[in-house]
Amino acid sequence: MQSLECHTCGNKVLVAKYSPVHTSIQWTGPAHETCREFASAAIADKTTTYLPRCGALHESVDRAVRDGRLVPSRRVEPQQIEP
Repeated sequence: MQSLECHTCGNKVLVAKYSPVHTSIQWTGPAHETCREFASAAIADKTTTYLPRCGALHESVDRAVRDGRLVPSRRVEPQQIEP
């Protein structure tokens, strides 16, 4: 995974980009405390525990791929070892 900073709020996450539609993001802190979109959703509905994605972070990932700062990864499945 590669470190990436959101262009909107500066939040830092770890990202692996496997294809144009497959992105894995690992938050380095509680999303509702570090992300403006998640924080706004939590204020609007305190029972909300699921937000599909942060639009600003999604845009930051796409921009980083286009600019060459985020290199797409190849996911390799483990191979069975023959005895």
